Order: sequence, then C-alpha cells, then structure tokens
Amino acid sequence: MSSDKHFSIGEIAERTGITVDTVRIWERRYGKPQPVRLPSGHRRYTEDHLVWLRRVAEAMSLGHRAGEVVRASEAELDALLARVEVEPIEPAAVDELYELAREVQPDQLCARLQQLWTELGPQDFLADLLAPFLARVGRGWADGDLEVRHERLVSEVVSDLLRTWRSATPTREDAPALLLATLAGERHGLGLRVVALSCALAGVRTHVFGTELPLEEIAAAAVELQVAAVVVSISLATGGVETDRRLGELRGRLDPAMRLAVGGRGARGVRRPLKGVDYLGELEELRRWLAELTR
Repeated sequence: MSSDKHFSIGEIAERTGITVDTVRIWERRYGKPQPVRLPSGHRRYTEDHLVWLRRVAEAMSLGHRAGEVVRASEAELDALLARVEVEPIEPAAVDELYELAREVQPDQLCARLQQLWTELGPQDFLADLLAPFLARVGRGWADGDLEVRHERLVSEVVSDLLRTWRSATPTREDAPALLLATLAGERHGLGLRVVALSCALAGVRTHVFGTELPLEEIAAAAVELQVAAVVVSISLATGGVETDRRLGELRGRLDPAMRLAVGGRGARGVRRPLKGVDYLGELEELRRWLAELTR
C-alpha cells in the first residue's frame, strides 16, 4: 500500500488502539515503526505504518509478545496471524452490508439490517449475519480498506438497533442479573450490546456500564447490584498479556461465588485460560452459559 496520507502519533494511537507511549517505546527499543520526516520537520506516519500497527495489535491479542511481533518480518507476521480453523462462509448479505458501510450509507444500512432481523429471526441474525458482518468490518479496518469513519458508522448504526431490539424484549423478573462492562483502555463497546441483547433473548436481566470501567468500579457495582456474574468484552485492540493480568486482578476483587466471563475476539487467543474465568468464544457458548446460569 502506498499513499501520500500522513498521520501524527496521536492519530496513529487513535486509529490502532496502541498508546502513544507504546509506539514511542517500540521506536526506541526495536527501531519500528520508523516515522518519516516532512519538509516542515514534523515526524509523521504513513498508511503502511497504520496497517502494520493494526496487524501487530491483532497478533498481540492472540497472545504473542511485543518483542516477537514487532521484530517479525511480514512473512513471519503472516504466520503469527494465520488461523488454523476454516473461516466460515459469509452470507451474500454480508457483502451488501459491507458495501453500504464503505459507501457511507447509514439509512440504507439501518433499513437493510432491520429487514434481515425480521427475515432471519433474532438468534440466526446475531449468529449467522451480524457476527460475520462485524468480523468483516474488523478485517477491512485492519487491512486499511475501511477508515475510522466507516467503523464508527457501523458501530453507531448497529448499537442503536441493538438497544432498540433489547428494549422491546421482555426479561424475567426472577432471572439473575449480569453486569456488562469493558476494562479501562477498551473503547470498543459494540460487543457489550450484542451480549446484552442475547441475554435479553434468554430472559436474563443486564446492567450495561459501557466501556473503560476501572476494576474497582466494576467490583463495587457488582456488589451494589448483587449480580450473579460479571461479563467483560475484549477486542483485538486490547487483548493480550496485560489484559489477562487485569482480569486476574478483577477475579480477585470479586466474590468467589460470583461468575466472571469474558468474550470478544481478543478474549483469549492462544493464551492460557485464567482460573475462575469463563471464556465465551461464540454466541452459542454464551447461550449455553446463560442456560446453565439460569438453572
């Protein structure tokens, strides 16, 4: 990829989820990424840097360490990111939705999603249509085919629809309640909305606290609301060893009888599971977990 577009280090951090301090540490320690210097003297990053950093973030979310990933060649990075499982076949509607997002057509995207919700029914819509669509958007963002505006458009349109459908879904008053949140530094909250709607469809009540909630606040709210479980969503941008450490700390702050579950594309990868944490890789696993919880 080549382009005349340049980004400041702050813009790179915003678009990749990697902090400014981390980028600077990698530059000093590993010599990568190496910014270009403009005639004005300012240091800037290119679209090639942007795509590379997104791939680095994805590899780290799978459990690979920074030193291994940042030093890796393109071929070695490809190998680290290789999936052993066969990618599911995406329905044709995913291509249609992706193009509506790419062309920045929010009204048409919203209308088509509502139509597919009615045609497929809630469970099939979430598992067979929405999940592959969001994964496709994530791949497009990581590969540089989509920009921040495209990702934000999809996030807002889908979030609004999920809230609407959830509010129209009755839950059981005697069902256990769950607390849904992301850890500090995690700004991707769409996964929480998917989980909240899935819980509502199972008759389970939820309290959604949104993104970037400190550990002590999660633990305090869990006690105050007397929830049966805490569910944390982790994206590819933040998954990794440091997130595992904070999850372990959160587990220690919660009552031993309270369940702690994590989901999202960055939840585990190739890393070892943490003791006392339930990992929910797919929506079907979430449904089985909810059925067990309500028993």
